[in-house]
Amino acid sequence: MARKLAVLMDAIAEIRIAKDTTFALLLEAQARGYEISYLTQGDLALRDGTPYARAARLQVRDDARDWFSLAEAAWQDLRDFDV
Repeated sequence: MARKLAVLMDAIAEIRIAKDTTFALLLEAQARGYEISYLTQGDLALRDGTPYARAARLQVRDDARDWFSLAEAAWQDLRDFDV
């Protein structure tokens, strides 16, 4: 079973992949088999003391023209993530 990584970052469509260290970490995490979910600060919520996020599965590529794919976002309990 893949380990689950939730990443809170700026809009991924606006990053410069050649200079973005978070993107470099995402490439490595994906290469190591992590299941990556993407969220921004506005996607966070607290329900009855439980942290949730509206997160989308993310796939990244080292391609300056097409560096990411996002699945449809859904609310997820952040305690379900490993990292």
